[in-house]
Amino acid sequence: MSEKLDEKDCIPIFKALQADNPLDRKCFDCPAKNPTWTSIPLGIYLCIDCSAEHRRMGVHISFVKSTTLDKWRKDQLRMMVAGGNRNALK
Repeated sequence: MSEKLDEKDCIPIFKALQADNPLDRKCFDCPAKNPTWTSIPLGIYLCIDCSAEHRRMGVHISFVKSTTLDKWRKDQLRMMVAGGNRNALK
């Protein structure tokens, strides 16, 4: 299993990722700004309301994590670095 990173270590990484891409500064599913939730398999950023919808889909479709509250494994963080809302639209 991959090493877990503390949430305080991940926050600056997510801030930098979202600063680099304007599409990552809004929810993938709605126009809400500054999303703090993600779907790791899809590599997208979500607002709290849309994250609840993704959570209802089940983890086999969309595994949801907070960018500010949860601990992340390095492999999960790599999924978000490679992903992002812009790449999900391609």
